[in-house]
Amino acid sequence: MYKKHFSILVFDNLGSGKSDEPKDANSMELFAENTLEILDLLKIKRTHIVGKSMGGMIAQVLCAKYPRYINKLVLGCTAASRDNVGKEIIAIAKKIAKNVGLKELWFNALMLGYSRNYIMRNFKEYRNTEVLTNKKNLDGYLKQCEAIDKLNNIKYLPQIKCETLIVYGKNDLIVDVTKSHELAKLIKNTQTISFPGGHGFWKENRDLVDQEIIEFLIN
Repeated sequence: MYKKHFSILVFDNLGSGKSDEPKDANSMELFAENTLEILDLLKIKRTHIVGKSMGGMIAQVLCAKYPRYINKLVLGCTAASRDNVGKEIIAIAKKIAKNVGLKELWFNALMLGYSRNYIMRNFKEYRNTEVLTNKKNLDGYLKQCEAIDKLNNIKYLPQIKCETLIVYGKNDLIVDVTKSHELAKLIKNTQTISFPGGHGFWKENRDLVDQEIIEFLIN
């Protein structure tokens, strides 16, 4: 759907997938700087930014520090600060990854993030999906968690000047909906839309959410 209107750029964070290992300690600032490097390398002068969950945390920093690159911003089920429940979720996730494996971690996130109906419809496919727990992948995941552990983006939010759309699932257990309200309060020029579902609301309601996103970006 997006390809009808836009050229799309998607990439792995430093230290994950096929991207290089970061030279410095992981942080949202580091990932934002790397995003800027990619934009400059591809000679992209101005663009829309769409960030979901951790991607939204990175997008907040990028849009605050480098506004001349940004047209519009979409933030999905994300946060600028953390509460004790959020901290415990990440702490438990790291323990599962280290002691049981990334497949079990990923499957647990499915259980937390999606409705029971969605899980039942897709259970076999997800259960049969291969997720490798090798040292590189495990280290990469744990380093992504380092950046989330250090999350403190409140100071960046008033610096975001572009039009911003905030979307979230009404029943999100992973990132509390009050975190979306916090973003809306501190970022000027925002619209906020809630959808049925939890952290995986976008995937469960793809057509509905995509329609709202595209309308926001085009109009």
